[in-house]
Amino acid sequence: MSALPWLLFGALLAVFAVFGILGYQREKQRRAALQAYALSNGWSYTADDESWCLRFTGTPFGTGDNLKARNILQGTWQGAPMVAFDYSYETHSTSSKGGRTTTVHPYAICALQLRAPLPRLELTPESVLTRVAGVLGMSDIELESEDFNRHYRVTASDPKFAYDVLNPRTMESLQARPALHMRLSGIDAVCWENGKLLPADLVARLSMLKLLIDGIPPFVWADHTEGERPA
Repeated sequence: MSALPWLLFGALLAVFAVFGILGYQREKQRRAALQAYALSNGWSYTADDESWCLRFTGTPFGTGDNLKARNILQGTWQGAPMVAFDYSYETHSTSSKGGRTTTVHPYAICALQLRAPLPRLELTPESVLTRVAGVLGMSDIELESEDFNRHYRVTASDPKFAYDVLNPRTMESLQARPALHMRLSGIDAVCWENGKLLPADLVARLSMLKLLIDGIPPFVWADHTEGERPA
């Protein structure tokens, strides 16, 4: 009987070892798939480059510590410079007994470069948390479409810019696809989602960003392009 706890402990260690090996193999396969996908699209692949952790602002950037950018894909997609990568940061908490817990927050990032700098416009899928934020008085722009307002929470540095960009045709097109976290800010259109970067998700997310960008009216580009009017 005295050997039983040690047998159980050994079995538990074996289970953890198996899960660790399987996780390592899955991660290795995912990296290989991303490398192959980059090659097939004529993009570059970089294993890690922490400078991307500071390239963007806004959620999920600018918080936590031990920032990491891994599996960076760079190239051109439908005529626009693009980048996609795994981003993560850590936060820490301390229990009442002094124990310290570290939580890793992983995100899949993809971005397209804009033709001119634009004001900030952020679209967040509506959820229980965003509805609570609305009840607490946090700003949310109400657009003409009630369906779209139920689909997305919209914030912007300039409400008029939000109304101009999110015209009825663009709102209808965005509603027809699964909601994503998206932001226009400066020269970037950025999408961020919890989890890890996967080739299967990348095209759908880039397509959503492109849809948002393509819906921007010519007069908006003209207002934000010095010395040049859009064709």
